[in-house]
Amino acid sequence: MPSQKNLFEVSGPAYLTSVNWSCPNDQRVVVASLVKATSMIEKDRVLAPAWWEHFHFDCKEMLRDVSDKSVYCCIYELKACFPLHPSAPRFIVTFRGTIVDRKHFPRDGYLDLLVTISGINKDQRLKIALDAVRRLISDYQETKKIWLAGYSLGASFATLTGKYIAKTHDIYLNTFLFNPPFPSISLDWFPNVNDKLKKFLCNTKTVIKGAGVSVLMPNQHKKSCEEFLKLAPWTPYLFVNPQDPISASYIRYFEGRKNTEGTILESMEQVASQISLRGICGDVLGKGSEMPHLLPSARLAVYPKKCDLHDSHRIHQWWQKDVTLKFDDYHYQPKKC
Repeated sequence: MPSQKNLFEVSGPAYLTSVNWSCPNDQRVVVASLVKATSMIEKDRVLAPAWWEHFHFDCKEMLRDVSDKSVYCCIYELKACFPLHPSAPRFIVTFRGTIVDRKHFPRDGYLDLLVTISGINKDQRLKIALDAVRRLISDYQETKKIWLAGYSLGASFATLTGKYIAKTHDIYLNTFLFNPPFPSISLDWFPNVNDKLKKFLCNTKTVIKGAGVSVLMPNQHKKSCEEFLKLAPWTPYLFVNPQDPISASYIRYFEGRKNTEGTILESMEQVASQISLRGICGDVLGKGSEMPHLLPSARLAVYPKKCDLHDSHRIHQWWQKDVTLKFDDYHYQPKKC
């Protein structure tokens, strides 16, 4: 008997029978469902089509991992019989999250570890996905109609795909990132640490990273400034639950930049937000690491309801009915490098 959470009519957003493509909430619900569909192809292929057919999409292409042969990314196309709304996509490229079972976890878990310690920019999953997106761009010139999306591990791949397309083609794809991993130990994990001490520790970290890189690594400083400037127009949607230890640090990452505006720490915070010590180590070792969590701009959507730790990192929260998210726009304003 299939799990209830995999049945679209039971656990999916079946309530959304007519999509208003001008509505950000409807966009989020549809995209999250297609990301779920990409996981469902591996979990239960019989039940998977309901997750995209309900919104009148076809699964145009499936991308497979070269190691375990699993489907990790799908390209969905809105059916031709439905005239395109000006705000509707033509294609949505989605990356699934980690699947915890005997078949998938050895490979997915390894990639989760890479996200944390050194980056996944050299992995074949990214190369295959980039080639597929570039083909879409070449074949279908209206790039505003090509969207990217990913959940958890898949959000890291979607982020890097969007980054590389922006840097190499000057094309800024509409991107939806659900619970994107932020590989950092968050002070919010320690409830016994008071806010004053947290602020002091954050400021100290900013000074060490910002001043240290500016003075000791001028070439790295210049490179990070140039990359952030190139990526500044790209504003992906980040959907984050503050109770999710995997993605919650994005809140402090962007708030830290905003809270230091107009202060003596502003320029150092900007430098600190552009670099990762793991990325620098990768560059020194000749591995050319690209850390996906370093973003100049974003539209951050914060989940408002209390939930337990397990639910805080689940994709289903993003298609729940009557959820009003708190949105904050962060647009990179470059200072002198």
